[in-house]
Amino acid sequence: MNSSIENNRIITGSLFIIASIAVAFILNFAQPFLVPLVIALLIRILVDPIIDYQINFLNVHRVVAVFVSLCLIVFLFIIIVPFIGSSVVTFLQSADDYNNKVLILVDIGISKLREFNIEIDRDTIRNSLNTLPLLDWASAILSNSANFISKFVLVIIMTLFLLLGKKSQHTSPEWNDIINHVKKYIFTKFITSAITGVIAGLIYWFLGLELAFIFGSLTFLLNFIPVVGSIIAVLLPIPIAVLQFTDLSTVLLIIFLPAFFHLIIGNIIEPKIFGDAFGLHPITIILSLIFWGMIWGIIGVLLAAPLTAIIRVTFERFESTRQMARLLEGKIHLKS
Repeated sequence: MNSSIENNRIITGSLFIIASIAVAFILNFAQPFLVPLVIALLIRILVDPIIDYQINFLNVHRVVAVFVSLCLIVFLFIIIVPFIGSSVVTFLQSADDYNNKVLILVDIGISKLREFNIEIDRDTIRNSLNTLPLLDWASAILSNSANFISKFVLVIIMTLFLLLGKKSQHTSPEWNDIINHVKKYIFTKFITSAITGVIAGLIYWFLGLELAFIFGSLTFLLNFIPVVGSIIAVLLPIPIAVLQFTDLSTVLLIIFLPAFFHLIIGNIIEPKIFGDAFGLHPITIILSLIFWGMIWGIIGVLLAAPLTAIIRVTFERFESTRQMARLLEGKIHLKS
């Protein structure tokens, strides 16, 4: 009897591993199609309340409401992209100044190390810094921008088809519950991330930090990554701040003011809104970042937490997969 149970466990485990590998292969192979589709689905969730408002309160036809909502997205895109482009151009124009400041800091650092009888070849370091491929970086940014715009057009087309599609009238209560929880998570996370990004961007702008808009935008995106996202967002501006400002107090404000708001929003406001509905164990978060990052790259890292949270909510609603939901939460109790 025990031997039969053990064999069943081995077979089940083997099938699970094979299925996981197959799913990972399919996700990776279909990345050019699936990533825009997932983003389009998330956009649909975000604009659904706007469309419903136009239909229910302004008596607008659904097609018109969809068109207005998509025009709003395109309008925001048209506003944001030039800001990012101008910030990058401004930074590249100041690249020589930053390079000189780095060289000065290197000289100071080498002098300090020599006081402790630590010898470092100054010329080697200076030559390495002088040959930084800034023009190549600029070309890469422009190339990626063109690719990003083409992907954005594809996402808008997919979103259009999703929004114009008819909603099913025969969805089961379980799936309605899942959809409502997912909508709540995506919409709330988007709002809290946007608020965090705007606050951080305004702080950087008010303190005079270059690339303030880009750092604010990165804060918005990184806020979708639990735990490590906020830490990375706070650390990213430090090198620019150190090179730009000689006043230590300004550098400290650039570090600690955004960190304070990250702490308040991420550890007090969001838990009160979400409760335990989307609770994921830290190890689950790390593994999901690794998995989705390997499958879909940087986009996968940004989507890892929302996708894993959606999977956990889906597992929670069905008895046969509830143990998997507990495992993702880190609350499973293994029986001997």
